[in-house]
Amino acid sequence: MENQPGGSAVRDRRQLERARELPNPSDALPKFGGHGYVPTEPGAAAVEATTVAPLAIDKISGVVLDARDLAATRGFYAAILLDRDGAWHEAGRRLTFTTGDQRIEFVRRPRPRTIAHAGQHVAYRVPADRLTSIAEKLAAAGSKVNWWREDHPSERDLTAYVDDPSGNIVQLVASRDADVLIDHYYVPVEDIEHGELFYITGLQGRIDTYFGYRTEDVLEADRWSRGEDACAPWTRNAYISFRTKAPNPTPAAQIFARFGSAYVGVTLTGQRLPEPPEEFLKATPRAILHTAQSPREVVAYLASVRISPVSLKYDGGQIRFRREGNNVYLRDRSGNFFQIECAG
Repeated sequence: MENQPGGSAVRDRRQLERARELPNPSDALPKFGGHGYVPTEPGAAAVEATTVAPLAIDKISGVVLDARDLAATRGFYAAILLDRDGAWHEAGRRLTFTTGDQRIEFVRRPRPRTIAHAGQHVAYRVPADRLTSIAEKLAAAGSKVNWWREDHPSERDLTAYVDDPSGNIVQLVASRDADVLIDHYYVPVEDIEHGELFYITGLQGRIDTYFGYRTEDVLEADRWSRGEDACAPWTRNAYISFRTKAPNPTPAAQIFARFGSAYVGVTLTGQRLPEPPEEFLKATPRAILHTAQSPREVVAYLASVRISPVSLKYDGGQIRFRREGNNVYLRDRSGNFFQIECAG
């Protein structure tokens, strides 16, 4: 039977009418079990859109690291921080060095959690004319010093990398800026797409640059494989080719997200990352980020932002966080922890 004139328009109209009757996705999903479609709350989306301000992190104000022995840790870092106007403070299981508006906190643990095997590290600025002598002093004290480079535009020259007594990787960055202690914080992730969403869309970092996506980056990896470019090992991969059975050098995909005077480097790792349980939101190692916003503003923003790499028909992609006073604790999907210090 042939379609009657106007039949298609009638069907389209009916489909639209039925669609309008279906429930819509809502940000109130936890109230309804946390998945699927739920009844729309009239006006809720409009109110949310007008009241949530974007996150504004202005600097990395510190790091919190595990330490097996606080006395040995202080002796090691004293050589690095010798030129800094700062103060040490020890209380219970914690040792803190504070200089200006930045600090390093060490928490004593019998089994320190580090992610050194995948390249997680903290880079500290030291006087340019003292970098070599600091490295020599650390080597004379028994530490192994490696001379490598990384891929941020500011890191093209070789510099010193050394493990502290607990296995945390320390990078020394030659600088003439005595006001900043922490140059950058570097983390490995298992999903670079989600990493970009977390650090750029979620934390609102500004992209400095990418690495690992261009032909020039692949050629640099080839020079590294021939021993002609002393890159840090976590910045390159040498997977075995299934076809030739030979190593196939490739650059690790990386993004660099800037927060004020410092940045967070994020690399796609080929190493296994032992992730803590999902409910853990406050752990170590972690970087401390600073904002002039209030805790209420930060919480409202984190509750509203979505960082799913795909378009979902349900409310997913939330950033899990927990507020404690003026601090908000959170983590990325690969188990890298952060603390946001807010204005009181």
